[in-house]
Amino acid sequence: MNQPDIDKTIKYIRDNIENDITLDDIAGYMNYSKFHLSRTFKKKTGASIKQYIEALKVEKGISKIIESDQSVTDIALNTGHKSLTTFSRTFKKQTKLSPQKYKKQATFTYKFLINWIKKRSFLVHHSHFTKTDNSFSISIRYPDGYEPKITCVGLFPEAMPKGEPVVGVATADVLEFTFDNIPNGTYYLFMCEIMEDFSLSKSYILNQNYRACAGLPFSFKGNFLFVLCYDSITNKISDYLSRLSFRCYRKNIRTRF
Repeated sequence: MNQPDIDKTIKYIRDNIENDITLDDIAGYMNYSKFHLSRTFKKKTGASIKQYIEALKVEKGISKIIESDQSVTDIALNTGHKSLTTFSRTFKKQTKLSPQKYKKQATFTYKFLINWIKKRSFLVHHSHFTKTDNSFSISIRYPDGYEPKITCVGLFPEAMPKGEPVVGVATADVLEFTFDNIPNGTYYLFMCEIMEDFSLSKSYILNQNYRACAGLPFSFKGNFLFVLCYDSITNKISDYLSRLSFRCYRKNIRTRF
């Protein structure tokens, strides 16, 4: 059996996200059974179609919260939600914050990050520090001549990142580093930049930023070492599920977190 074109599926969802589309609508457009399409989508992306739709609606909600003065109720209705309650519940599940608190917290976090980076060049985060032998090395390559201001990299427990990473770093100029003491578990790698003008909206609305995910999860079980190199980030990625290729490499990375 031919497999569904997941890129085409994603484009259809994004183009129709404001039309309150259902799984039946998507499966009908793709001409596959909804069960087969759902299984293939989850296998390829690590997230269900429902999770992806929820994330897109929340992404639109974040854009309106950051950039407009609309009420939360109006934002809820304008992003395809049937009620403020539904929007608030989904929004908090995705971001760990209520819509009412998001802009205030985002502004505070953004200012803290900018001030910290200016003084120390990088900020390291461990959600729960655990001593392990697991480590993860990564080298990030931007296109020649491009100079990002801040690069954020993190390992998340879900394919649709929510809240804080298990371990992560925000860095201004260190693009080769190793995470040590990663807790046992399976995680997804995500990377994004914060734009050059230090704009709050461009740091939380990522449709123009360089960003990437590794594609497949990484499992740590007590004594694992992963070494990755992103060869290049070739264009502005507007699609959450776009991938970048990576290769194994051997190099002594001195910056360890």
